[in-house]
Amino acid sequence: MNAREKKLLLFLIVAVVAGGLLTGTNRYLDHLDSLRGDLETAEQDRNTFDADTLAADIFSEMIDDYELMSLGSDQNHALASYKSWLINLLETELGLEDVRITNEPSREVENQYFRHTFGINCESDLKTLTEFLYQFETKRILHRIKDLAVSPKGYDQLQVRIVIEAISLPGANSQIDITKIEHDASLVNATKEEYWERISNRNFFGPENKTPTFTPPPIATTVGRSETRTLTASAGANEQNLQSVTYDLDVDSVPSNFVATLNGNRLTVSSDEVGRYEFNVKVTDNGLPAKTITKKMAVTVSEKPEPKPPTKRPDPPKPPIFNVAQLAFFTSTVQVNDRVEVWIHRRDLGEILKLPIGANVEIGTIKGKIHGVNQRYLTILTAENELLEIRAGKALSTAVNVTAQAESLLLP
Repeated sequence: MNAREKKLLLFLIVAVVAGGLLTGTNRYLDHLDSLRGDLETAEQDRNTFDADTLAADIFSEMIDDYELMSLGSDQNHALASYKSWLINLLETELGLEDVRITNEPSREVENQYFRHTFGINCESDLKTLTEFLYQFETKRILHRIKDLAVSPKGYDQLQVRIVIEAISLPGANSQIDITKIEHDASLVNATKEEYWERISNRNFFGPENKTPTFTPPPIATTVGRSETRTLTASAGANEQNLQSVTYDLDVDSVPSNFVATLNGNRLTVSSDEVGRYEFNVKVTDNGLPAKTITKKMAVTVSEKPEPKPPTKRPDPPKPPIFNVAQLAFFTSTVQVNDRVEVWIHRRDLGEILKLPIGANVEIGTIKGKIHGVNQRYLTILTAENELLEIRAGKALSTAVNVTAQAESLLLP
């Protein structure tokens, strides 16, 4: 065998070994996938078994509870004992007369339990009928009122027809003393007084209770500002004079960044963020059965408006200034020992000023020095070097600015 044949033989051997390894690996991986599938199926079967076991335990406990509430498995005794309990309740405890109680033969239902049917016909008032219903509904027995018909008879009497079904379970004791089975008020979720209030407030011969009507008002507010609205709802057509409604806030529907409180029918809302917020309010009437309507409230929260700039009010007018120069009069000139004096009568002071040439004078708006005087005119030189001229006998307020007049004449 030459070198070339040896190489071919070696290559063939390597190829066979590699093929065997690849085939074995694939089979191993397929086997692992099969094991994983079997494991998942086993886990599912285990979970199903655990669930079925739990359900069976719950069902078994439920059956045990029902057997304690069942009539006895002895059908004849069950019929007689239940009928005896009804007669004692209606005639002895409630004092009804002429009560007629009938029963049908017991019937087996789907090989699981026996059903006993009883019929009651009697006359009663509403108070006594309510007492019977309360005693019946709170008795921990597997029974129910299948049919109840009430019709008026006389002023306060009712003709009552009731059909009752009671159950016997095969696993219950053979004979059960019904009188020893206790009453449970939680079965009707009410005390006897509450139960009476529920029934007495209902018109048995009137129309069905209607759902309240409620239209939520739109609400708008600004960031950080609380807004309050009074909610108004109606108990329903022709019912608002007989029923009242209550309001309830669905707190689970209130957004996290929003505050809403409801006190009676006064709703207060606020938020520190701009947005549109929605939540639910429930309105429930006190009819029988009570009806509830749920409506979505919407509140729009916007930014606070920019404050308006303050309006500047004009300064009040200044009181007029009285010019005292109106009460000072140039009356005359007097020469005393070569000294010329100007006499000015101050009526406001009730005196006469006697001022020489060059004397300062300040009366009202007239301010300056006595500049010159003659029998007709008095001239006063102001600090602005303007000459004021006052005619004899006139008030100083009539002074004429002769300097200004002269300047106006010189202007082109």
